[in-house]
Amino acid sequence: MIADTAGIILAGGKSSRFGSNKALALFQDKALISHAGDLLASLFSEILLVTNSPETYDFLGWPMTGDIFPGAGPLAGIHAALKQVAAPQLFVLGCDMPLVQEDLIRLLCAEAEEGWDAVVPELSRGLEPLCALYGKSCLPLVAQNLREGRCQLHRLFEQLRTKRIPEQVLRRADPGLISFENINRLPDLEAVKLLAGR
Repeated sequence: MIADTAGIILAGGKSSRFGSNKALALFQDKALISHAGDLLASLFSEILLVTNSPETYDFLGWPMTGDIFPGAGPLAGIHAALKQVAAPQLFVLGCDMPLVQEDLIRLLCAEAEEGWDAVVPELSRGLEPLCALYGKSCLPLVAQNLREGRCQLHRLFEQLRTKRIPEQVLRRADPGLISFENINRLPDLEAVKLLAGR
């Protein structure tokens, strides 16, 4: 188990581009969210699912909490988790990233050090805030941003002490960077299935 860290799944979002609840879409004979759940449960002793429809995910058997700032997107989910968990840091994962690699999670957790607020992968296309590490130290700023109606995660990173992990370092754990393939539309699911089978 990875010490001093809680594993968090964010199951929010309306999945409007997907057409149905993508967290429940089947991938390799089980719901997308189960892939994230099984992996995080094997790595972290404290786990939490953030959702505003807990009855939908009873099958996971995970402890759950809802948003304190409903309708404020992923930042509200991170805030709810920061308020709820006991661990000093959280590894946060979106429910739609079924190819995330254990070695990549371990690498990000190993990059945490005293004095940081967040450890975030940085690809050529930008930051990946839903496969990242957050310290409880960032809770005051997260709460302030939400109270003031500023819900953009990328803007938050400019305020936090953020450790950005560049692509070349990430590739040591995940050479193809497949961990960051997420599913927004039905064709994305088919593309991820192809990647998983290669």
